[in-house]
Parts: sequence; C-alpha cells; structure tokens
Amino acid sequence: MQGLAAALGGGQTGALAALGRWARAIVPGLAVPAVAESAAALSVADRDDLVAFTGVLVVGSELSDTERDQVREHLQEQQRTGAGYQLEVYRTTARVLARLGGARFATLDLPARVALVRRHDLGRSVERPGDSAETRAIRARAVPDLIGAYYGSAAGWAVVGYEAFPGRCGALERYTRPEA
Repeated sequence: MQGLAAALGGGQTGALAALGRWARAIVPGLAVPAVAESAAALSVADRDDLVAFTGVLVVGSELSDTERDQVREHLQEQQRTGAGYQLEVYRTTARVLARLGGARFATLDLPARVALVRRHDLGRSVERPGDSAETRAIRARAVPDLIGAYYGSAAGWAVVGYEAFPGRCGALERYTRPEA
C-alpha cells in the first residue's frame, strides 16, 4: 500500500488526489471528492516568510534573488509532491514567526528577524525545556528541511566551493582537459 501511495503521489494526500483524477478520467462526471489542492497550497505570504526565515538561518541576512528562487522551488516541489505533513509544518512555522514577531516575518526588517530567531533560539534543531509542540516541530522538521533545501541547491553548493551544481554544465574546458 505504501509503495502504491509513493508511486501515485508521494503520500496519502498525493495518492488520494491521483486516484480521484484517475477515477474522474475513467468515468466522466463521477462524483469523486477531490483532494483540495488549493487548500493544501501554501499562501504567498507563508512562502515569503519561509524564504526570509531561511535567509536568517543560513546566511544571517537576505538571500539573493537566485537563492530565494531556489528555496521557493523547494517549497513548490514539497507542495507538488503532496507532502501534506511538511506543508503543515511550514504553515505552523509561518504562524509562530508572525506571532513572535508581531507581524509577518518577511515584513520585519533584517535586524528584527535575526534578533527574533536568536532570542527564541529557532535556528537550531535542539529541543529546549518548555518548548511548545509547535516550536518542537519547527526545530525538528522545518529548520533542518529549509537548511537542507538551501545547501542542496546550486547556491548552497557554491558556498562550499563547487563551481558547477550537479546536473548543470560547468566550463567546457573542465571536461576536455586531462586531469591534474
């Protein structure tokens, strides 16, 4: 059953959505309740908050346009694959950041964002005594995921010294000259 779910969409939500599409395609007009993909979608504000949070986590500042695009691409991929549990953690993260900051995280100026993350020690995945379930989820699932998304992207590979991200062409002479 798990293999079928993975093949159809990566999880229960994805599998149910795929089965519903399949059933409606076979029997047009069939009343199959659709999995509300838009209900599962992250809002633009949530994505902006998560991108801003990622910037504070990985570089302590704003991300470049390219870096922001790569984090957004990761968030869209998570949304596309139907990782509903991860989307809920993302929503929780955006909600908690807004509550702690008194405004949407992305709308705060950079020093306020950095101070908020430091004050509440949100940049680490280590649990602290007295953490709420939301804070534990942020530390255990959102923080490692967002940091991993950044360092798994071309921007993250560049930070550690790689000139070309795997799967993308680098300088052609790199492939045509003898190895040193």
